Amino acid sequence: MSLAGAITDGRQGILRPPWAVLVSGIGMSVYVWVILATTISYPGRIGLDYNTLGTDWMVFYGAIRSVLDGNAPLIFDGDRFTGFLNTAFADWLSKPLAFRPWAYPPSFLMLLLPFASLGFFGSYLAFQAASAGLMAVTLRANAAGSPSPGILLAMVLLCPASAINVIDGQVAFLVVALIVAGLGSLEKRPVLGGLALGLLTFKPQFCILVPLALIAAGRWRALWAAGLSALAMAVASGLIFGWDLWLRWYPVMIDNLVRPDAKWIEYGRMWGNSVYTCVSLLGAPPALASAIQLAAMIGAAVSVVLAFRSQLSPTQKTAVFLAATLLAAPHSGPYDQLLLVVAGVYWLMTQGRTQPMWCWTVMLMIWLVPIVSPPLLFTTGRFAPLLTAMLIVLVLRRAAPMPDTLAR
Repeated sequence: MSLAGAITDGRQGILRPPWAVLVSGIGMSVYVWVILATTISYPGRIGLDYNTLGTDWMVFYGAIRSVLDGNAPLIFDGDRFTGFLNTAFADWLSKPLAFRPWAYPPSFLMLLLPFASLGFFGSYLAFQAASAGLMAVTLRANAAGSPSPGILLAMVLLCPASAINVIDGQVAFLVVALIVAGLGSLEKRPVLGGLALGLLTFKPQFCILVPLALIAAGRWRALWAAGLSALAMAVASGLIFGWDLWLRWYPVMIDNLVRPDAKWIEYGRMWGNSVYTCVSLLGAPPALASAIQLAAMIGAAVSVVLAFRSQLSPTQKTAVFLAATLLAAPHSGPYDQLLLVVAGVYWLMTQGRTQPMWCWTVMLMIWLVPIVSPPLLFTTGRFAPLLTAMLIVLVLRRAAPMPDTLAR
């Protein structure tokens, strides 16, 4: 069964935004894509100063090159690694980077390896093109039967979150592709779906809800496949790059969980969009902010279990999973709001043949979240997690329990 082909009430929405929403959305999207274009030569002339294109890709490319060049220990020292990036990319940067540590598992390096020989700018362009293409293919394949797949793709590829993903050189396209492909394959190809979902471990904050979803749905083959996929990535990275990387990464990860690096909190997490960041900026002390983030994780987990134990359509379950993943993530950026955009579009598709104005107003608010990001600079952005939670509730309100005989 295709992702868009099993709407609970039997209807497939035709995406026809009202003119007011269409003009507002296109205007804001054009604004962010103009920021992308002007960042090449005049960073900060229009909108936020992003320094230059691909500053996050510098971290990814710098890490894989350091490992391949025999200097793997460098990537686990945030200050030295930042200094290395500022030296290596001095000709690209309009000003030095403040603090850019490597905070990912060694398995991430497996995804970067095919691009390592292309040089910085070549690899940056190739990865963005490849991941955007993969996302487009998975969205279209899993929208078979939808009357408006072209509009779906346009809304996702042209939204402000996509532009910011390209500006920063981030991986949101790939995250969306793996989630959509993985969940969309559970019905007919559960093993393939599990293999795709297991690859999400390259960015751990986006895979924490995968086991819950698969267990709740009774997709045991997919669960085993996801575990095998994650294990294969870890073993391959150890064999190719050396097990020393894992021995170094685990203590750093545990230490950051117990005693987070103050620089990472200041220059990384507080420039993000997580629940922790937003409530901290609204005045909550660190202990309370952490408690609220934990509550958001628990709420997100409960919503995923409810969705995957219900008779919601695959589209609706995917929408809940995407939004809940974003809500639960202890760190996310404006580019990661792309998950919420896809969730919002899927929700619109399940509202019937046409969608009322209030639905499109909610979608426009989702579309504009990256415009009011980061919350550190825009007070309005500090309330964005409430929008994520609201979308989850809007989808779940149609849920009916799944008969035990349907669980597999």
